[in-house]
Amino acid sequence: MIAYVAGISTIVWLPQLPPLVILPIVIAPLLFWRQVSVSFIAFILGLVWSLLWSHWQMAHRLDASSLKTDWEVSGVVTGLPQQQGRQLRFLFQLEDIKPLKGVQLSSEPPRLLRLSWFNAPFEVKPEQRLTLTVRLKSPHGYANPHGFDYELWLLAQNIDATGYVREWHSAELAEGCFVDCLRGRIAEFVEARYGAKAPLVVAITLGIRDLFDDAQWQQLRATGTIHLAVISGLHLGFIVGLCLGLVKGLSYVVAPRYLRPAGVLFTCAAAFVYMQLAGAGLPTQRAFIMVAVFLLAQWRLWYIDLWSRWWLAMAIVLTVTPVALHQAGFWLSFGAVAVLLWFAGYRLRDLLGWRVQAGIFIGMTPLLIWLFGGFSIVAPLVNLIAIPLMAITLTVTVIDLFMASAGVPILLPIVEGLIGFFWWLIEFAAGFQADIWRPPAPSMLYLLLALLGSFLLVQPRGIPLRWLGVMLWLPMLLGGVKEGHKSGFEAWVFDVGQGAAVLVQVGQRYMLYDTGPGFPSGHSAYRHTLESYFDAVGIQKLDRLVLSHDDLDHTGGHPALLKQLDVEQGATGSIHVADQFGYQHCKPGDSWRWNNVVFTVLAGGDANSDNNSSCVLRVDDGVCSLLLPGDIDQTMERTLVPELTPVTWLLASHHGSKTGTEAEFLKALQPELVLFSAGYANHFGHPAKEVAARVEEQGAQYRLTASQGALHLISDGAECRAESWRDIRRRFWSGY
Repeated sequence: MIAYVAGISTIVWLPQLPPLVILPIVIAPLLFWRQVSVSFIAFILGLVWSLLWSHWQMAHRLDASSLKTDWEVSGVVTGLPQQQGRQLRFLFQLEDIKPLKGVQLSSEPPRLLRLSWFNAPFEVKPEQRLTLTVRLKSPHGYANPHGFDYELWLLAQNIDATGYVREWHSAELAEGCFVDCLRGRIAEFVEARYGAKAPLVVAITLGIRDLFDDAQWQQLRATGTIHLAVISGLHLGFIVGLCLGLVKGLSYVVAPRYLRPAGVLFTCAAAFVYMQLAGAGLPTQRAFIMVAVFLLAQWRLWYIDLWSRWWLAMAIVLTVTPVALHQAGFWLSFGAVAVLLWFAGYRLRDLLGWRVQAGIFIGMTPLLIWLFGGFSIVAPLVNLIAIPLMAITLTVTVIDLFMASAGVPILLPIVEGLIGFFWWLIEFAAGFQADIWRPPAPSMLYLLLALLGSFLLVQPRGIPLRWLGVMLWLPMLLGGVKEGHKSGFEAWVFDVGQGAAVLVQVGQRYMLYDTGPGFPSGHSAYRHTLESYFDAVGIQKLDRLVLSHDDLDHTGGHPALLKQLDVEQGATGSIHVADQFGYQHCKPGDSWRWNNVVFTVLAGGDANSDNNSSCVLRVDDGVCSLLLPGDIDQTMERTLVPELTPVTWLLASHHGSKTGTEAEFLKALQPELVLFSAGYANHFGHPAKEVAARVEEQGAQYRLTASQGALHLISDGAECRAESWRDIRRRFWSGY
């Protein structure tokens, strides 16, 4: 199994898929070598399967050349639609697709779409058959260091395109709808029955997490109890434990030789039903596979040791979804089970004890820091109470739902009391730790040292050098913030969509220019882009914040930033923003120096135009230079031309709008590289074709955050380099 897993892993870690024509070369040794080991055969099988699966998935993805094309699609709504304000989101199983403008599919037709529908004229229900006009785009997401890989998530979910509904033509009620309709009816029943307590009930029974508010998510994150409030392998374990308990009770009545196969099949069937009611997402699929492998081997009395079953479960999970190897949940699930197998000594009665809680904390903390940037210090103590509490809550809730559906609603006060106590416990613990503790992002070496330390710490008493594990944890826990070059600077032009956000680092000082876009819903791109970077790198304070001007696509992340970071000094071209937050008003000639890097304000504060009030900032270390012009137009550019000197990098004004970055401006700056920070397939058409043409005529190159992800600019005092995140972290599913 190890060799098979290694074969699958080899393909999904490649930056680019090998062509299918190499298959005969790969398979040839199996046909012509006389003596081939079983491990080698398993490795080749894993390699071949992973390659075929990956090509099959990518063949169904909508091609990027189909942008801004309308399609008429017919199909069925799958899963439960999610309503967020005026926006409805749902998955759409495609049955037929037709282009409306003569564009033809260049690949296999998509299978599953993720659609949004604003102000839907009727209630969309599970299994409803619809005919719609939609505008689709290929799977695409933000691409930033330490950011969430949305494209990987779509691939793992078998989603081949995303888009929105422009028009509907027909809608038919489902015939024979079962699982999804049942989930919908249960959700409505739960919300009506439990009222304010319903968010937790639908989360642990149906896998619906949308009803939690931001404060509740923060408390769960701070106390390390998210795994209790959303369906995970732990909840499936509760169901399995309940079923095994019932079987154990029946063993006093029924002969064990008849009970063993019936009990195992009953337990697996209950786990399967629970997985389906929970939406059959990847986490519950992983948990069910592990449960099925462990139980079925026990039923058949196969002599398969527990670690071999662990590897077998991993092999099956990766066979179903090879790219699961890149998802945090995969490592946490199998890591937690590995700790249980090792630390609990395979004794079921110890699985809820404090020793196992300590072992899981020790074993999983390095992975939590690596994958999520931190861990909860109070989690071991909280989980010691919260895990058995959740087991009781889930059991009583399931019984109450059955009894209430039969007209015997006598357990409601008990369920409400248990849920109330759970939230009180979480709130009480969050009072000691308002957020997870976040050490700076560790290197791979620090992670491996910490994992070795965890392995030593969970050894039995008396093992020599056991406590050396504490020392091996220290580099991960105490590693300092990455220091920039002693001379020069680094800058990240983040991929924030239709907006701008540029972080400049000089040594251990940080200046942020704009905070990315905000949305009418009140949310912003900041949470999915800059926030995760600041957490991972360990940045807790900005030495300078510059908000170019008061437009939502530049200041949308400002409220979220103030909740996360301290700002020592702020400046802006907007008088309104300056007065509201006590920031300095940008004035031409303002400047400051960090080491050998000089920051100079060239313009700002024009009261006649919001865009032209942008704070225009130049960053220069004498070798490399960067100009950040905000949203100024040609009028302001012409005013600045006499004062301009050549720069290395230029962030195009107004995201590449045709109203800026004119030829005279480019001629004065002579940039080597022009950077366009604009949204993927944005409806403004940024960057404008004529602007890109002017850049090329000037002899400069250009890069787009929309297609190449975040752009990393490096000046080490000797040379100037630029690289894109999609090139640094290239994966075969990453879009360009």
